[in-house]
Amino acid sequence: MKKWIFAGMALTVSTLVGPVYGGSDYGSDKNTKNVVSAETTPSLYNWTGFYVGAQGGYSYGSFDPDLTLGGDWSTLPADRTAIETAHGTRSLTANGGNAGGLLGYNYQMNHWVFGLEADGSYMWLRNFRDSGIFTVPTTADTFSVRTSFKTHYLATVGPRVGYAFGRFLPYVTGGLALGDLDFTQQIDQHNAAFQEGGSHSRTNAGWMVGGGLQYGITDHWSVRAQYQYVDLGEEDFNTRGTGPNQSFTGTSKASLMEHNATIALMFKF
Repeated sequence: MKKWIFAGMALTVSTLVGPVYGGSDYGSDKNTKNVVSAETTPSLYNWTGFYVGAQGGYSYGSFDPDLTLGGDWSTLPADRTAIETAHGTRSLTANGGNAGGLLGYNYQMNHWVFGLEADGSYMWLRNFRDSGIFTVPTTADTFSVRTSFKTHYLATVGPRVGYAFGRFLPYVTGGLALGDLDFTQQIDQHNAAFQEGGSHSRTNAGWMVGGGLQYGITDHWSVRAQYQYVDLGEEDFNTRGTGPNQSFTGTSKASLMEHNATIALMFKF
């Protein structure tokens, strides 16, 4: 009789404890899976909102002048060719720093980030060339040609499209570019009292295209590296010879392209 009682008690305890023990293992496995899942799935950074920032970097500019002489220069073809081809159309390059600020807005849809940004920078891009005195062999005339350019600022406005990977945001951009171009070109004849040239300065509208990589440091602060190719179009002005030589005419044209690399620190509201 006692054996039956003990056997019954053992069966009862086994029946009660078994599910509890099994349930404990099941819950443990489930929690482990949840922990592993949470650790292996990175949280998506929130890029939506307005932001401002400061930027600075390096710029390289290519300045391509084009000098065309007309009027009475047709009577001196050797002089005209020497001035135009050898000295009046040689390209200039410049490099220097840039510094400025930016503002914009991003809207995030899952991983995709769409935005609009405007930025402005002061540019340290300028260069000049003085040909020195050269002699045209067939006429023995002596000339010099001076060419210079400066650009002081650049502003760009354009959309951004990026795809977020956690806190990283690679993106592309393109849009409007505005920049000033100060262009001077002067011809001096040293064996005669003759000069022709002038200068012109204006703001040019062009275009830009580029891309970058942004990283979210905190919920509000981020940093980025960006490259832009900028084409500021063409500037031109007409010239006449001095004094009684105003029938000697010319047209000076120039275009400016820039390569800008910047690093920015940004704050999102």
